[in-house]
Amino acid sequence: MKLDKQNTIKYSDFISNYFYQQIAFYITTLLVKTKITPNNITILSLLTGLLSAFSLYMGYLYLAIFLLNISFIFDCIDGQIARVKKLHSEFGMWLDNITDRVVENIILIAMFFALLDNKVFTMGVVLLIFFNMYYAYISDMLIYSNTQGYKRLTTIEKILFSPIYFISRSMMIPMLSLFILYPTYMVWILVFLYLYGIVFRVYREVTK
Repeated sequence: MKLDKQNTIKYSDFISNYFYQQIAFYITTLLVKTKITPNNITILSLLTGLLSAFSLYMGYLYLAIFLLNISFIFDCIDGQIARVKKLHSEFGMWLDNITDRVVENIILIAMFFALLDNKVFTMGVVLLIFFNMYYAYISDMLIYSNTQGYKRLTTIEKILFSPIYFISRSMMIPMLSLFILYPTYMVWILVFLYLYGIVFRVYREVTK
């Protein structure tokens, strides 16, 4: 089966479209011939993310970064397979969304325990976990709980409803990779971005 890139790859941003999605597309061309489902790939993305967190906790930083990026490539593949095989479902959207948040938070938790002696850093990580869960509640969960409402969103709005308001998840993964290498610097940058995103999200809701 020859796949059409234009219909298989869902454009979200520059990094995703020209890097992660391109790698995912070549893997999708192989997997689409099998009986594998998008949900199977979503679970594989979750397991790879968990392995990334375990590697991080054990001190294998570069392996953790590699697995984290592989996890996101799988996250791209499940959407591509869903589009090619026309296997969209509300459960699939929910599962994909939940596994994204689990992977992000498990990386943060692994880093928390890896640098437990640094009190300022651990406080920043706790804030990040709280902001990630809170933002997921006020944006992702509310959107995905109303499928029709989600369908009515514009492409730009769908991009903005990401873990950080102005940064899509394909940009979040490189930032988490930098976070693994430079935790004490990146933790406060991420805290600021999350806080800014939450404030802007609330402001947008009360002023529209």
